[in-house]
Formats: sequence, structure tokens, C-alpha cells
Amino acid sequence: MDTMRISGVSSGAESLIQCNALSSLVGRRSDNGRWRTRSRTWRLAPKRRLFPSVKAVSSEPKEKVADVVIDSEQEGFSSLSPFGPDAASVASSIKYHSEFTPLFSPEKFELPKAFFATAQSVRDALIINWNATYEYYNRVNPKQAYYLSMEFLQGRALLNAVGNLGLTGAYADALKSLGFDLESVATQEPDPALGNGGLGRLASCFLDSMATLNYPAWGYGLRYKYGLFKQRITKDGQEEVAEDWLELSNPWEIVRNDVSYPVKFYGKVVSGSDGKKQWIGGEDIVAVAYDVPIPGYKTKTTINLRLWSTKAPAADFDLSSYNSGKHTEAAQALFNAEKICYVLYPGDESNKGKALRLKQQYTLCSASLQDIIARFETRSGGSINWEEFPEKVAVQMNDTHPTLCIPELMRILMDLKGLSWEDAWKITQRTVAYTNHTVLPEALEKWSLDLMGKLLPRHVEIIEMIDEELVSTIVSEYGTEDPDLLKEKLKAMRILENVELPSAFADVIVKPKNTKDSKEAAQTVVVKKEQEEEETAGEEVEVIPEPTVKPPKMVRMANLAVVGGHAVNGVAEIHSEIVKKDVFNEFVKLWPDKFQNKTNGVTPRRWISFCNPYLSDIITSWIGTEDWVLNTEKLAELRKFADDEDLQSEWRAAKKKNKLKVVSLIKERTGYTVNPDAMFDIQIKRIHEYKRQLLNILGIVYRYKKMKEMNASEREKTFVPRVCIFGGKAFATYVQAKRIVKFITDVGSTINNDPEIGDLLKVIFVPDYNVSVAELLIPASELSQHISTAGMEASGTSNMKFSMNGCILIGTLDGANVEIREEVGEENFFLFGAKADEIVNLRKERAEGKFVPDPIFEEVKQYVRSGVFGSNYDELIGSLEGNEGFGRADYFLVGKDFPSYVECQEKVDEAYRDQKRWTRMSILNTAGSFKFSSDRTIHEYAKDIWNIKQVELP
Repeated sequence: MDTMRISGVSSGAESLIQCNALSSLVGRRSDNGRWRTRSRTWRLAPKRRLFPSVKAVSSEPKEKVADVVIDSEQEGFSSLSPFGPDAASVASSIKYHSEFTPLFSPEKFELPKAFFATAQSVRDALIINWNATYEYYNRVNPKQAYYLSMEFLQGRALLNAVGNLGLTGAYADALKSLGFDLESVATQEPDPALGNGGLGRLASCFLDSMATLNYPAWGYGLRYKYGLFKQRITKDGQEEVAEDWLELSNPWEIVRNDVSYPVKFYGKVVSGSDGKKQWIGGEDIVAVAYDVPIPGYKTKTTINLRLWSTKAPAADFDLSSYNSGKHTEAAQALFNAEKICYVLYPGDESNKGKALRLKQQYTLCSASLQDIIARFETRSGGSINWEEFPEKVAVQMNDTHPTLCIPELMRILMDLKGLSWEDAWKITQRTVAYTNHTVLPEALEKWSLDLMGKLLPRHVEIIEMIDEELVSTIVSEYGTEDPDLLKEKLKAMRILENVELPSAFADVIVKPKNTKDSKEAAQTVVVKKEQEEEETAGEEVEVIPEPTVKPPKMVRMANLAVVGGHAVNGVAEIHSEIVKKDVFNEFVKLWPDKFQNKTNGVTPRRWISFCNPYLSDIITSWIGTEDWVLNTEKLAELRKFADDEDLQSEWRAAKKKNKLKVVSLIKERTGYTVNPDAMFDIQIKRIHEYKRQLLNILGIVYRYKKMKEMNASEREKTFVPRVCIFGGKAFATYVQAKRIVKFITDVGSTINNDPEIGDLLKVIFVPDYNVSVAELLIPASELSQHISTAGMEASGTSNMKFSMNGCILIGTLDGANVEIREEVGEENFFLFGAKADEIVNLRKERAEGKFVPDPIFEEVKQYVRSGVFGSNYDELIGSLEGNEGFGRADYFLVGKDFPSYVECQEKVDEAYRDQKRWTRMSILNTAGSFKFSSDRTIHEYAKDIWNIKQVELP
């Protein structure tokens, strides 16, 4: 048997430090104050145990400790053996970290300290597989995908990590022996403040699936120190304070001090003596890598999420200014660098805010691409063939935020690697792909050309060249015979908006002169001018010229993403059709093969197996295998048991247990007490007008009004008891969204304190919604609201999580709702509202004054304005009135859909009264959710866009 021997290990703390990375020694103080160590032997075959058996070996100062022998009979380490590590070994590892990787004083061993010691113990297990994955990928050099996203909404890592490693039982038992329970320890972990909504949660689900399916892939993002914000709910509504998730450090991350890259802003572009462009001067910062391991489920593969943190070198600290009393000025360069990674989505109302956001996006793109290229060069060895770059690298841009990857990759290839424009452009287009997540015009990013020109002068030059290439392609495709058609195409497709055509094409859309039409037009102008002169003859007329406001010159990032990449995908079938039909229709006509659909998915590990163990055990028992966690198609087998009374009884019992957890959460977070036997009706998502939390709360107000008009017996006979739960953050500068939060909390305060209503209706707003809150609310949900204006939600992923956990959805035909309804069955989905293809005409009717609101909608608005909830909410209700104007005319069709929504809610009550029917619907939702695993989505990306293969570690 081959062994690797570490010899000559010194006694005391040095021996512990040397073996710390492998958790190879456990130390404790003996009674005389000297160190007592334990020598360990790993035997990887046949059991491949991660935590070794322990034999105590006493030690004295200067005495040689017995050699540590590591059996390297097999490559790598695995905790996936059915024999697994024993709880005693795990407990020893936890105790070791509590003493020798300390973040707390030694006097106490309480929950916070227990969490960090446990996390560090788990990280040891991850590092073994993580390093093996690194090494193996470097050795076999597969094509690797890189997923760039401004957000990664990870959630807590501890339970997910031990679950994926197959160590949940061992850690639970170990912590129990130390006086803790695993769940309480896990709650000490703060949610990483690296995201806000579905964009970031999707990215995190994708990472889990990439690792689980053994795809060579990495994620790249930014390490936000203060996140988006921590939400507080007061009598005035939402308040924002900075996130504090890094205050006690992050036990999962490892700073790579040897991995850092320069990032430049401002400066100027000059041409060298060799004709190459050089970007010089300006502001220079450094991006430093922080790595977070992402373990796969039941596999050794552990991939990487690399987060960039920004700083300036110590030399930029102006010591002379500091010593002269100019303390702020002395540290200005350091602050300018560090603030780039302070906050996710900093307010961009000011020019400084816009510049900071653009700096964030460029930092992500530049540091990531420099890292990717360095890895490509290293793996290529001595012979670098840049034509092979797209055969080894796939870059996926999650929405438009990373679109600067396109000019940045061009810049590096041309200016630093010496490639021609033609070669660099071919490589870039073959490497990069773009996922579109929105059809909202305001969300299709545009940047001021002037701002970008100042901040990134070389990139603007490259973008101008790409735009010129695009103009050439459009002119070649459509010709110049029809100037109006050509002008229309250029207006829709150009990357540069409100910018004159490149000089080479300046005359292509000039209309022909001396035509009959132009002569007639000229004659008409002359006649009008003569008439005006006659009318004003003899009068003194003061001519005040109308001010001419030139529209701003903009860079359209979505158009750049479409042009610069080889694939564009939507994230649900209906969304992808809207993308092709409306958003990028002109590009589809030019490049139809570039566009495709990739319906989103969610990881079944976090979103059912780990967060809902009660239901998971039932599924495994009835299906007869836990393979469904990897192969969700097996969930469909539940359909044949949907009417089984035993399954239904177990199903309801699991739901009740999860509801009791939420009762405790609500009491802790809000002070309200709710009835666990009431229906739990939940809408948790980012607060936005198109997501229509306003429709939901107005429906609740209408329900409350009708209750107040009845006596107690009538109320109980008419209405099913409900706990209506909201959660989500309104962006700090989104005034209308914050008004909605205030309205919800005011309505809740009134209803929850109404003794006549009691437990028949409660309205709860759970503050500071995040992944950990979702992991409690979703398993407890019975009805979930996905009620966006049809055609405006790209996909949604929370709808998939709810359905997977046996929750029935009420919603419109929008986003992934359409596909969920098809899979779970129309009878198991509560549908209402206008359809996507009706929306344009409905808005047109409104603008023409033809919309007649339903009487019940007028009734509920009047009730709100009566002041029953403490205010008349003029601005909020006013947005639902009028036929035109900013912030008016009910753009999101709340009034139009309100009667349909109320009627649908009556059907919900009717169905819930029949618990056998409701439970059957719940089971069929879980059974029909099999299609919405992110594993399926990642397989499709890998095959259709990235062209990468699965690589399983030996």
C-alpha cells in the first residue's frame, strides 16, 4: 500500500497548525498545561473515510510526535461512503476548531462559537474535495463554463453542505453530544448578502446543479460588504440599514491573496509605436479573489464561487496628508476602491451613483476575464492557441449586468495579446452567451455614452467599432432602396442610441431629392409661409424659438449582448416567445438560430429535501427510493397515490408541522399570534408594481370589508380562516413600492387588532425576507400568489419552489406559471386575469378612456380612502385612476383583473373546505413539479449553449 508520510513533525501547537488543513490532529491541554495531541491515520479504501479513527499519543516539549500517515491509495477524499464518519470523530473536529481556529474567547462555548467551529469542521471536508476538483480540472483541461452574475442569493450554507456531503446525521449526533442541536446551530449563520431576488437565487441553484451533475463550471460575482440592505418595518413602513453579514467573518470563504488583478478606470487611450492601443493613466484598483466552495450532492465534485473584493495598494494611502491632519483626503484612494464592493445596486439617481454601478459591472467583468484567461494560458502550457479559447471557455452573462465582458474580452485579446480585430471578434462571439430576464423596457440597461466614455474610454472605442460592424450588417441585409425601412431597422437594432451614423454610412438613409413628393412638400411649406406672412403683416411679432432638447446618447447593453454573443435565451416558454416577438424581434429576423428558451429551475436539494424533511421522508417512503432528489422525474410516481387516505393523512401532518414552525417565526419577528389551522396564503417576492402585491392586499381589504358587513355566524360560514403572509424588499429609491409596503403593514395593523375578526383573517408582513425565511415559509404554504400582470414576469422561480412543496398556486398566465399549470393539471391551479396578448389593447382602451371599472373595484378604493386604515393613500390609489400620465392610469391592470381575482379567491375558499380535495391537489402539485429542477435546466445549457461535458472525479 502506497503511503504519503509527513515526518519530523514538531510537538505542541506547531504540529497542530501543520495538519490543520486536513483536520489531522486534535489537540487539548493536559493537566500540566502541556499539549496532548492525537495521531491519525486515513484509510481511503475500502471505506474512504473522511474523519480518521483517533488514538491518543501524549507529547512533551521538543519530543517528536508520531508520524502522520495518509493513505493515498485512492485519489481524493470522500464522505459519501455508507459507513460514514462517526459522531465522535466529528465532535473531535468541532472541538479542535473551537480551540485552535478561534474567533471567540476561550471561556465559553455557546451557540455562535459552536456554529463557527462546526462550519470550519465542515469546510475541512469541503476543501479536500474542492482541491481535488481544482487539480483534476487542471490536469484533464476540459471545456469549462463560467457563470457571471451580479447576484448570488446563496442562503445559509451549513445544512446544505452537510446534506450534500451526506454528513447530516453525523453532525447532528456530534453536536448533540456537545450539548447543541444542529438546527439551532445552523440558525446562527447569517444569510450572505450577495443578492436580492430571483436573479441571484437562480444563479445559486445553477451552481448547486453544476456541481451535482459534475459539470466543470465556476461562478463569478462581487463580495458585497453591506449587501442590498437589511429591512426594518416601522410605523412609517420600510426602513433600510446596512447588512452586517460579514461582521463576524464568513467561515466558508478563503481569501486567495495570490489571486488578484488590476482594474482601471478613466485615463486615456494612446497608440503605441507598434500601432497597438494602450489605455493609460486614470484610477487603478485591485480586485482580490475570495473563494467559496460549492459541493455537489452525492459526488466529490466541489466547484467554486469566486467573489471579487476591491482595494487599493497601501502605497495609495497618502501618509504625508494624514500626518498633516488631512485624514479623509489621505485615505480617499482606498475608500474609492473599497466602496465598489460595499453595496449591491447602489442608488443611481445621481451621476456618482451611476458611475459606481458601472464600476461594479466593469470590475466583475474585467477581474473575471483576466482570471479566466490566466487559467486558459496555464492549462495550455507552452503552446497557446487563441482559436481554441472558445473550445475551452464558455462565458454566460446572467442578464445585461456583465455585458461589458464583450468589449473587455476584445480589449484584452487585441491590446494585450496582440490579436487582430477579426480574430478577437470571432473568438468573443463564440465564447459569450446572454440570458435575458426581463421584458420591462426600464430593465433593459442603457448607459450614458458620455459617462462610459469618461470611465472606460477604450471600451467605448471598441463598442463604436462593434456598432459600426452592426450597421454594416444591417445595410447589407436590407439595402438602401427603402430609406424609411432602413431607418427603422437601425433605430431598433443599433447599440448606440441617439448617435449619428458612422461616417462611412452617413448618407445611406438620406431620402432621394427632386421627387414628386418632396416638391409637393416644399410647395406646401411655401404656401403656409406666405399665409402666415399675410396674417401677421403690419404686426410686431416676438418670435420665441422652441427649445430643442437633444435626447441623450446612450449605450444599449441588451443590444450589445445580443450582437456580441452566440446565443440568447429567455427563461420560460412564454417569456422566450415575447423576447422573440417583441423585445428583440428585429434581431430574430437577422439571426433566428441565435435565440432559444431555457425554462428556469430550482435545486430540489435545498428547496425540498433539506428545507422540508417531513415531506421528503414521506415522498421517499411512498416512492420507495430517495433517488428523486437527483432524478425528479420520479416525483411523478406520487400521482398514483394522490387519493390514498394514508398518504393524505401523512401529507397533512407534515404540512401542520411546518406551519407550527412559521407560527413561531411570526411571533418572533412581528409579535402577532396566528392560528396554525388557518389557511396559510403567502406572497413572498421583491416588491414591485408589476408583481402586484397591491392587487393581493386590495383583495384582502375587500374580504375584510365584506366580513365587517356580516355577523359572526355569517362570517364563519362564508369565509375560510386565512393567514395572509407577505415578504419582500422594496428598492430603497422605489417610492411606489415602499408605499405598497406601508399600506400592507397598515392594513395588517388594523385587521390583526380587530376583535370581531379574530383568527378569521390575519395579515402579516415578515420583515427582512431572505432565503432562510423562504425555507420556513415555503414548506408551510398552502396557497401561493403569483399574480403579476401577464407578459411581465420573465419566469419566476418561487412558483416552482411552492409547487414542489405541495402548495397550490393562484396566478395569471405569466412566466413559468403557464408551464407549471400544464404539468400539475389545470384543475390544480387557480387561474384568473387577462392574458399576455390582450395587454396592449387593454392599455390602449384605458388611454382612450374606454375602460369602465367594475363596481367592486370602486367599492374597495372608496373603502381605503375612508381612512379605516389610518390614511387615505391618495398617491397609491391615485396610481390606479386616470387614463394617462406618469404614475397614473393603472399601467399594471390591477383594476381590470380585480373582479376576476376576487371571484377566483372564492373558488379557493370552496376548495379548501374540502380537505380531501385540497390535499389531492397538493400532492399533484408536488408530483407535477418534476420538470422544474435546475438539474434539467443545466443539462440544457450544457448541451445547447456551453457545449461542455460532465467530468466526474475518479
